[in-house]
Amino acid sequence: MRPATPIHLRRATRRALLLACAVASATAASYAEAPRPAARAEHPVTVTVAGRPVDLAGDLHSQAVAIGRDYLHTHITLLTPNGPQRRTRWSVGARLDLAHLEALMRDAADARSPMRRVHAQVHAGEPLNLPLPLDLDEAQVMDSLLELKDELDRPPRNARVDTATRELLPHEAGRTVDVWATLDAIEAALHSEAESVRLVVSTEPAHRSIESISDVRMDAVLGHFETHYSTLETARDRAFNLGVAASRIDGTVLMPGEELDFNAVVGERNEANGFRVAPVIAAGELVDGIGGGTCQISGTLHAAVFFAGLPILERRPHSRPSFYIKLGLDAAVSYPSLNLRFSNDRDFPVVLGLRVEGGQVRATVWGARQGMMVSFVRRIDDTLPFEERSVDDASLPAGVRVLQQRGVPGFRVHRWRIVRDIRANQAVRTAMEDLYPPTTQIWRRGTGGPAPAGYTPPADDDHPEYTADAYLEMTQGEGVDGTAEVRRAGRTGMPGWTVRAGYTDSLSGSGALSN
Repeated sequence: MRPATPIHLRRATRRALLLACAVASATAASYAEAPRPAARAEHPVTVTVAGRPVDLAGDLHSQAVAIGRDYLHTHITLLTPNGPQRRTRWSVGARLDLAHLEALMRDAADARSPMRRVHAQVHAGEPLNLPLPLDLDEAQVMDSLLELKDELDRPPRNARVDTATRELLPHEAGRTVDVWATLDAIEAALHSEAESVRLVVSTEPAHRSIESISDVRMDAVLGHFETHYSTLETARDRAFNLGVAASRIDGTVLMPGEELDFNAVVGERNEANGFRVAPVIAAGELVDGIGGGTCQISGTLHAAVFFAGLPILERRPHSRPSFYIKLGLDAAVSYPSLNLRFSNDRDFPVVLGLRVEGGQVRATVWGARQGMMVSFVRRIDDTLPFEERSVDDASLPAGVRVLQQRGVPGFRVHRWRIVRDIRANQAVRTAMEDLYPPTTQIWRRGTGGPAPAGYTPPADDDHPEYTADAYLEMTQGEGVDGTAEVRRAGRTGMPGWTVRAGYTDSLSGSGALSN
């Protein structure tokens, strides 16, 4: 908790007390039978500041500057969980009150000053050690501490499985740097001229130890799914986000009865949590946002869990169909409002795997053999036309029209999951519905001057026309090699269908992709 007394008031109080004590001591001495001031001058005194002797007959200002400079550029060691870090006292916020130090040195040079008289009475014959009047630049030290906090803080991580080698990986405790307590510790270390200070760190134990997963089995693939992503340089940040999100889930062991909360495991999509800016879907449009690409991880995982037959507790479709995954198998996530949650209703642990490499995201659910077959059945019941609008753009020559965002029709979809117990010859059918709103087609319309000679207009949105089979059935499980598919293209699965439906009059520059 933040200290009740602000730190700058505590520092001001210490400075006031330092001066008040000197004055009070001098006043008390004046009432005592102290030796005459002339007698004090007969006894020279050695004066030091921060261990350095002061030439009382020399230039006190220059000496104060030199002492302060040397002190602020000496190092103090920050003792962190990742090892010691040497910093100058200046870099951790130490500041010197030069005027105050000069005043102390002048008093020490004046044999008749209250300081000298009190020292002669109480510490005759001993060196006079002057304190360094230090202050703390709280803003600077907080900036440094927050950087260290970003570097050192980590949530607890449960014991998990290395899905590449199938080795068990030990649990790791979480830790959090207490910046306010560390700020006070640094201030105390600076005033005491300590050579090191330990960061104040609290720890949080992991929920699951390596011993608790020692009997995990990966005998069979219960469900799996693959999606593809671009490996072009222009999509580098999105691919990076895929790897970050996948690494938070890969190797997770879900015990019987346990639930996985995607947002809780992956964490907030921000730069402090390791994510980069990449395109995301917002209100049906592609815009840049932190963590773009995370939905491909949640969608691929959702599909694998779907085919594993595990209960899906929370899942939402996107506001527009995604080209990387089949319509009806996607799962939109947005921290903290949209989430994917599922549970393990088996009587054995399951292991979740997520790999991102070579342009492919692969999600896998492993466990003991269960003798089940799971089918995903999708039927498109209706489509909704998209709107078109134009936006004036003075940066384009007059008469030029560029497709900024290709329109995508809306879809009303029925989905079923059919789980067959091969050994008991029983099946459970679950029906679901999805609605994908239409995505507006947006044109940029040039309102600038005439096009210069040899002008080449910007490229249109390179997304192809969105096509999806009117009927799709996919099956995985016992007795199926990989994924078996039954597809009927219907009206929505053939290239050019949006023109034939009257949704648009042009597919210029578009390809086709079947989902």
